[in-house]
Amino acid sequence: MLFNNLFRFFGLKPEGLKSNNFSDKEHKTRVLKTYIATVEKLERLISKSELIYSGRVHLLGLTELRQELGKTWPDLQERILDSLNKIISARIGAKDVFFSRSDEEHIIVFSNASDNKARLICARILQDLSEMYLGSADTSKIIVKTAIGRIKDKILFKSMSLDEIFNEISYEEVSSGDLVKVCSDNHKYNGQKRHFGEKEIPYEVVFRPVWDARNEIISTYIVNSLSIDRYKNVILGYNNLINPTSAEAMIEMDYIVMLKTINIMDELFLNNFRAIFSIPVCYETLFNSDMLKDFLSRCQLIPQALYKYISFTLTGFPIGIPETKLCFIVSSLKCYSRAIVMVCNEMPQNISYYKDCGVKGICLALPEKITNSPEYWEQLAKLVRQCKKQHIYMSLENINRVEDFILTREVGVGFLSGDVIGPYSDIPGHMSRVSWKELIVK
Repeated sequence: MLFNNLFRFFGLKPEGLKSNNFSDKEHKTRVLKTYIATVEKLERLISKSELIYSGRVHLLGLTELRQELGKTWPDLQERILDSLNKIISARIGAKDVFFSRSDEEHIIVFSNASDNKARLICARILQDLSEMYLGSADTSKIIVKTAIGRIKDKILFKSMSLDEIFNEISYEEVSSGDLVKVCSDNHKYNGQKRHFGEKEIPYEVVFRPVWDARNEIISTYIVNSLSIDRYKNVILGYNNLINPTSAEAMIEMDYIVMLKTINIMDELFLNNFRAIFSIPVCYETLFNSDMLKDFLSRCQLIPQALYKYISFTLTGFPIGIPETKLCFIVSSLKCYSRAIVMVCNEMPQNISYYKDCGVKGICLALPEKITNSPEYWEQLAKLVRQCKKQHIYMSLENINRVEDFILTREVGVGFLSGDVIGPYSDIPGHMSRVSWKELIVK
């Protein structure tokens, strides 16, 4: 598609590309020579046109990423370029064009975008790629090069880091709604730099097994982020952030966790590992249509073969969110997953509401201290019956004691996780059968 756009944008004729016999070595060589000739002709056209002064021609370099990856670059190079192509396809418009100078230099020509908006889109592309393969993105090392002139038909580029881009924009009066959205993930821009993965304590993506009580099998893994502070305390989820209540930082963590999980899943599945992964997404990431659209653009990076092994777990959703809004969020996420699960901070009163919205399951955490134990387990048993009636499965976390495990199984909760089932691990396991007796005695 991008290659065809390149021809249409500049009126170039794709001569020599008529055959579909790609097994023919001579034809492959002819296609490569034609592509190289077309790229060279395109660069000459750009250098002689007014485009180089428009702020719409940008070069994305992967040199910094290659240096960070070191010896692993050759093995990952093909996958990285494939990921780059998918990310660019998701982020640029239908009329924009993209082509590669080499494996490390890639040019995007925007059909209609301001200088700053184009730079930010390019920076976000490089950020996505860095997070996918490095786990985080150093904004000082994300470099975007913008065409500013020419010397003897050669394009001159000006380099700016993402830090510098934000410093420059922070002193401008930004009035474009589109630019504001690109600057700050659809939050009101306040002139401060975003964290973009900055964290007080480095965290890693971890996986915790979930036991299917009915089938006595571990088939699902809860995805989370975990770090250990200097006092040996385990820190989970958004508490790893400098400001755990910062919507902007929470959104960024959702992106990082999802991209890293997909990358790990991809590697595991190449080695014939099979399991379902429950990926958390917070309310702040999805609560309006622009943010949801941005998250869905990241979901386009998920290989289609993995959809049936992913469930999205919605966290931090307020009680009373309008049904139409939740329905839209759930239906949008279903395109990239097998099921949507809702985390509830307290026992919900209206299970049919979740059923009508398309939610497949609900998740509760067992309180560390239950003030009125008999009443709690009675209420839980009632909730389990309601869920079964509505064909919604129920999951209970924090099953850390054998006695709680026994009671939970007796009331009929379908999916359980906690210390009794298994700890967090940086490497998930394969689907496996684990009996009730095995869990009791281990």
